[in-house]
Amino acid sequence: MPHHDTTALSGTIQHVFAHRFTLEADGTTHLADLGPKGADAFPLTAGLRVSLEGERRPSEIKVTRIAADGREPVLIQHKKPHHPPGPARPDVPADPAQALAAAAASGWTVTDTPRRKPKHFELLAHRGDDVATELHVDFAGTIYKQKPADPAKWAAGA
Repeated sequence: MPHHDTTALSGTIQHVFAHRFTLEADGTTHLADLGPKGADAFPLTAGLRVSLEGERRPSEIKVTRIAADGREPVLIQHKKPHHPPGPARPDVPADPAQALAAAAASGWTVTDTPRRKPKHFELLAHRGDDVATELHVDFAGTIYKQKPADPAKWAAGA
């Protein structure tokens, strides 16, 4: 089943966890999410029979409409998270020599084989007697991230 399909279910609320709840419908248990504002507008209680419509996600149903006998239906708008795109990276071929040269030009001594990722290389490097640092170098040779190296990650190999 593709994700993000819309679905409609009728059943009984079994468990309530703040604004999420489990719904028993047609012999199957579903996890549904009203969101905090939806839970304020439509208080949830175990044992309540409801009808809902929503967007099926991999782990839950994002409820967009919920109704119960004797209660007004509630429409719920879920705000989409706004994650601005990161900086554009040049579209150039992946060349580990370019990443190694960028690290050397910035005074880093690379101590392990470059690890290729979809958009960058990860390098384990040192500057003088500094602690190990993980460098993220894009395919154009720009070091855009430096963080303390995780010893377990680098001991495990590629």
